[in-house]
Amino acid sequence: MIGIIGGSGLYSGLKELGGEERKVRTKFGDVPVLAGENFVFISRHGNPPVPPHMVKYHANIDAFRAMRIKYVVAISSVGSLRNDIAPGSIVLPDDLLDFTGRVWTYHNDEPVHANLYEPFCPELREKLEKMVDRSGGTYATTKGPQFETRAEANMLRTLGADVVGMTVAPEARLARELDICYQPICLVVNYVDGNTTHENTVSMVKKMESRISEIVRELIKSDGI
Repeated sequence: MIGIIGGSGLYSGLKELGGEERKVRTKFGDVPVLAGENFVFISRHGNPPVPPHMVKYHANIDAFRAMRIKYVVAISSVGSLRNDIAPGSIVLPDDLLDFTGRVWTYHNDEPVHANLYEPFCPELREKLEKMVDRSGGTYATTKGPQFETRAEANMLRTLGADVVGMTVAPEARLARELDICYQPICLVVNYVDGNTTHENTVSMVKKMESRISEIVRELIKSDGI
């Protein structure tokens, strides 16, 4: 059984596989899911969609725990910080930088320190790497919802980041606390530069939807892990 975090384009394709809509109750709120025979899908931003800083990360990840999901892939749109990672490519990062400026934990009332030295799932990465363009690299998470400034982009490059997005750090941290093996699948939708707009990133996501749907379907067909 594989857990999937994604957007509305992926949802419609998975529903054709016989997924059933239901709600999972967590103490952080109810989470709508699409549950199939060997997958559980959660729309990260909800419907209607909310911006990255308003996503109910705690509820989403806890819903996977409630359904006893141990492996989760997360579809994430990113900007490229490197010339050799072109828009239109798909990347599996293996490390993480967190610039959200927030604490992401389920343990606000007790000192519990999860080991995040390897933040993403090597088992899922190995299974997926033949389906994507690049395996490895560092994902930097910024809080958004605006894109990065020139100085911020240069800082991230200096620190070794390869791609940048707004959603992975909270999901990875919370998943680790619940012993869920979490791996982002990154859709590179733009170079981080002055030409980036919300409209052209959304357009690139649309162009990549069929390919990411094929990858996810293949993962589901192989029973995830």
